[in-house]
Amino acid sequence: MSTEPCTSLVETLARLSPFDALPRTELERLAAGARVLRVRRQEILSHFGGQPDGLYLVLDGEVKRFLLSAGGIEKVIQLVGAGETFGEEAALLGRAQPATCQATRDSTVVLIGLAPLRAAMASCAQFDAALLATLSARMYALLENLQVCMQRTSTQRVAHYLAQLAPHEAERCDIHLDTDKQTIAAQLNLTPETLSRALSRLTRDGVIRPRGRRGLTLTDVGMLRACAAN
Repeated sequence: MSTEPCTSLVETLARLSPFDALPRTELERLAAGARVLRVRRQEILSHFGGQPDGLYLVLDGEVKRFLLSAGGIEKVIQLVGAGETFGEEAALLGRAQPATCQATRDSTVVLIGLAPLRAAMASCAQFDAALLATLSARMYALLENLQVCMQRTSTQRVAHYLAQLAPHEAERCDIHLDTDKQTIAAQLNLTPETLSRALSRLTRDGVIRPRGRRGLTLTDVGMLRACAAN
């Protein structure tokens, strides 16, 4: 992992939520206390139980947050893509990291220190509300994923995951899986073998069609959504 100066970070933050709610002076304070980290694929940013350093913002690439069972099985809690943040809950509560954070591919991540983050929250109610909305949306998504894993079959989970990648009004579309199948399986609380079987079943049913290494054609998005719901 390498650290770089934050030369154009103010302009970058000004384009991203929730930081776009901040005035220029506060953005400059955040940027002054931030570090830009170049993280290689599979490199760990923070360990479960470690002390929080602040809020992380992914500029490009992807970071997964995961837990390990006693048997060493990985459960992905969150996949964080470009423009998204993570680590707020531990930093703001002053508690240990609740999950391990690891880059799934070469990534650029900004670490914003806790002191300037708290100062920005105290000085700008709009930013405080936007950050709260971000955390609320993440909690909702976490509970929704828990509900999917607990109450749906493996095929339903996979159908739900794929349907979420389709545009809202699409009846048929091509998608690309940016995440490897092992990570997708861990996110859905499945083994890679079970994920492969579910994809094969959806292919046999004519709902999806493989397209290249990570590409898929969703041939009937309506049927895919119906499969996820039934």
